[in-house]
Amino acid sequence: MATSIRSRRIDVRVTDEQDAVIREAAAASGQTVSAFLLSAAEGRARAVLDERRHLMMSDRAFAAFAAALDDPGQRVPALDELLSLPRITHT
Repeated sequence: MATSIRSRRIDVRVTDEQDAVIREAAAASGQTVSAFLLSAAEGRARAVLDERRHLMMSDRAFAAFAAALDDPGQRVPALDELLSLPRITHT
């Protein structure tokens, strides 16, 4: 796997207590402070993005969701009008 050069920088200000906790945790895990913070931040960032990319629900909620998708719904005259307008194309 190719490694990429770290050319970007993120600066963070912390309190004395936060600094102490982070340094202690980094040492306990055998990592530098930078490696510890980067690992923790990237892991949390990916988790947040995954939460927004994957829809998780109970079987009951999914059944209701699927039924709603299968329901033909009702026509919305304003939407019909909008969709009947000529398309705008860019050349």
